[in-house]
Amino acid sequence: MTKTHSPSSQCQTTVTADFRKINIKQQHIKELVSVLDRVQLRRLSSSFVLLIIREIYETGSAHCVPSVLCSVKNCINLNSRELDSVHCAALRFTLQHCTAVSLSLLWTSIPEGELESIVPLLSHVSHLSVDRLLLLRLLHCCSVSELQQGAAAVLLSTLQHRLDFSCSSALDLTEHTQTHTLSSEDCRVISMTIQRAQTPTQLILQDCEIEETGVEQLFTILHKVTLHCSKALLLQFLSLVPVGTELDCVRRAVALCLALGEELDLSQTQLDLQACRSLALVLEHSEGLTELDLSHCQLTDHCLELLLPHLHKINVLDLSDNYITDVSAKRIYDIGSTNSNIQTVRLFSNRITERLRFLSDQRFEIW
Repeated sequence: MTKTHSPSSQCQTTVTADFRKINIKQQHIKELVSVLDRVQLRRLSSSFVLLIIREIYETGSAHCVPSVLCSVKNCINLNSRELDSVHCAALRFTLQHCTAVSLSLLWTSIPEGELESIVPLLSHVSHLSVDRLLLLRLLHCCSVSELQQGAAAVLLSTLQHRLDFSCSSALDLTEHTQTHTLSSEDCRVISMTIQRAQTPTQLILQDCEIEETGVEQLFTILHKVTLHCSKALLLQFLSLVPVGTELDCVRRAVALCLALGEELDLSQTQLDLQACRSLALVLEHSEGLTELDLSHCQLTDHCLELLLPHLHKINVLDLSDNYITDVSAKRIYDIGSTNSNIQTVRLFSNRITERLRFLSDQRFEIW
């Protein structure tokens, strides 16, 4: 322990206790809570934080909450904990007596029925960290009743308007699988939550599989999100663009293009004629797309024929490592030479033999 003197009126302390070096027994928690206003706690594990807030709850020591929050730098970390009903009551008690706190519940187990009582208190949370399974449970809670519906906007705010269903950003090493399937009902709840949002939302669907009816649900909110998804899922979205009436097709194409932003990367995916028809529809209605990567897609002249009328919109176009012949190469050159909008076209590793025409224009990378 070391003596310290903080100028902050909120964190006036006389002793700093580093719990990386101190082994404190559970029976001493009560004594520690009684002196929290004079002790600055450091390096607290999630299990120890849980013991502290439980003791504060059971003794009704609401005045100790600011001291604990000061020690944990205003962040309640309960990662990888298995909460029971008393733990949940302690968490609610803590949230009731604080504002703008960060709450981390990555891989935290919360009993059925308890999560619903925590959701209304998220208005006291400024930043929430959860794994994708708990995120889904929270979204479903927010859709249960009229009383909970207002919580959806609060939940999105605590998540910084970022719905992340990928495993890469918060990998749980206890899981045996790296993929996750979103059901149609999951997608309905996600869509409903985003529909109520007043600001754009990031929707991250890396490592996810989605039922086809679920993908259809998500089309209704694509115009309100920035979409990050796997290439396999992107192909699934593309496959549903030309479904329905002509107006439906246009709306889906526009929505998907808006969600993808300035870059569309389908490299390393096999694009057949049907996929190229869908992609052509998206390109036709694109306004902000600047980079298109179709390298290693096994594109033939026949497939490329569908895309050629729209390639003049792209600034950086990658068609390398495909099956493009001189026939399509000449047409691509003609498009590029008459459109100053095009900055770079990569055509190397194709079946192109007539290359002299490209020598005079450095925008074309053919070797």
